[in-house]
Amino acid sequence: MLFKKNLNKICAVFLGVLTLAVLNGCSADYDTFGASDYRHLNELTLAEQDASPMVNAVEHRMEFDLVEPLKSHKTWDSVTIENMDMSHFASLHLVSEKISDFPTDSLELDSLAQKVSYSKNAIKEGEKISVPSSHVVYVVVISESGMKSIWQLQFNIPNVEPETSSSVKSSSSSKNGASSSSKKNDASSSSAKPASSSCSAKNAASSSSAKSVSSSSTEKLSASSSSAKSGPGSSSVSGDSSKSSASQESSASRESSDSHDAPSPKILSLSIAGKPAVIDAERKAIHVDDLDFRMDLTALELSELELSEGASANIKVGEAYDFGAGVQVTVTNAEGKNETFSVKAGYQLPGSNFNSWKGDDVMPDSIWGSANTLVATTVKITSGSMIGAKIQTSTALTKTASGSLYTAVFNPNGVGLLSMANAKTWPDGNELLDFGKPFAARPEFMEVKFSYDGKGDSCDIYILLENRTGDKNVNRKSSDVNKLVASAWFRSTKADDSGRSNPDVVSISEPDENKMRTLRLKFKYGEPLAGSPIENSSTFDMKLKSSNKSAINNGLVQGTGDEPVTHIRVVFASSADGNHYEGTTGATLVVDEMRLIY
Repeated sequence: MLFKKNLNKICAVFLGVLTLAVLNGCSADYDTFGASDYRHLNELTLAEQDASPMVNAVEHRMEFDLVEPLKSHKTWDSVTIENMDMSHFASLHLVSEKISDFPTDSLELDSLAQKVSYSKNAIKEGEKISVPSSHVVYVVVISESGMKSIWQLQFNIPNVEPETSSSVKSSSSSKNGASSSSKKNDASSSSAKPASSSCSAKNAASSSSAKSVSSSSTEKLSASSSSAKSGPGSSSVSGDSSKSSASQESSASRESSDSHDAPSPKILSLSIAGKPAVIDAERKAIHVDDLDFRMDLTALELSELELSEGASANIKVGEAYDFGAGVQVTVTNAEGKNETFSVKAGYQLPGSNFNSWKGDDVMPDSIWGSANTLVATTVKITSGSMIGAKIQTSTALTKTASGSLYTAVFNPNGVGLLSMANAKTWPDGNELLDFGKPFAARPEFMEVKFSYDGKGDSCDIYILLENRTGDKNVNRKSSDVNKLVASAWFRSTKADDSGRSNPDVVSISEPDENKMRTLRLKFKYGEPLAGSPIENSSTFDMKLKSSNKSAINNGLVQGTGDEPVTHIRVVFASSADGNHYEGTTGATLVVDEMRLIY
């Protein structure tokens, strides 16, 4: 009897150790950051602009071509900020003093930014800023930590020359309250603007390429301007040669203006392989997101295309294209004006709405795995109209056991209990997992509904797109090379992203009726953005920490971003340092409706 009791105790200890190993193979290293220093200004969008601005990121200058003022206005006395593409926690303020000389050297720009006076109230989307007679305004971007960056904004107004003086005046006030209130970051909006990573390319191309109309409000303003220009007697010709010349110049100017103000050519509707596309006018992107899983994306038929009147495109219905990589479609109208759109297609991961379960396992289990081998830390949750996954950190044998949900298989090599019981042998629970599932699409964004009560802990939500020479990590040969193609990573102590700076985050919505926020992440192809949590993870560790021959190498090397995607790694973890058995008991991450956007 005594032997039986001791045997039961030994088995309980082994089971507890196994539980820890299973539960904690879930995430990457945890880190903590202070206030963010990021103060990047990528682009501003104005309601009155005629095309995308010319951005000189090195010299901190933006130049806007505005549409011609309405008939009732001689000039634009103010402009409306429609969108601000800038660092997530930064704020934008108007400079409230004269600047006689705007430097180009980066050190001088930094020095000037620290000296200038600026308005206390931050500029919000939807607000107006005054345009002085000089047509030049200065703004400062202030980071969460208080660091400043100064920018010059120049407005080119048709037929209105700026006032020239040795002392260029800046705008001194913001017309708060004269327009709609600031917009909330709503990740569920299809027009959410991705963080720019191509300012240099924009600058290089801006002087030689045609600019494109960026918003529907601009088109309305252009149409109003066009109708305001026409008037009686505009085509009369006098016998006087000077009058005739003036009339010809006026006519030529009018014809040029009419051509300039012609509506931009558009794609009105489009279908790929019989699936209708979503048209995102803000980012000039057209995408189909719901093709059959693992469908060949390299030769998809364009099944329907409708263009604006008189327009033509460089693709044809019935032809096949590589919409998986993305096709640049140029649409041209009768006047020769053209617009270019990115057209892309892809598919969703099966079960990523987290509505299908078998007990406490997300279906299909060929895609999704969890830490539920012995103890269910990931379970189905039904709340209001939501069915999702509840992922919770618990304890076993006084040690932390993080909850997790991932595209991975636990312990495919069948490591025994005695081996798992040795903590020195398995210091990193990730080495018991074979991460990644076959996948060949190239999404632009990931959205997921989530809530997080970390109790001081941090959660991890991330996706890695990989290029592998082999299929599974468990069968990985020494000659195999696994490359990181793209990443999107969120790590935070709080659901509103106030825990740290996450450069891959585009937006996080306010809680919905089920108390769930919608997180939108932007995939970064190639080298991750500076400050991404991937920098403090074991993603690039190529040397195993375990001495056991069954340990699985999930390490990646950095790719260029141009490689074909062969696998996808998705991880949801209630404790970001769970793979090292660190975390806070009771930390709870709830996820629902993960979606890829192309």
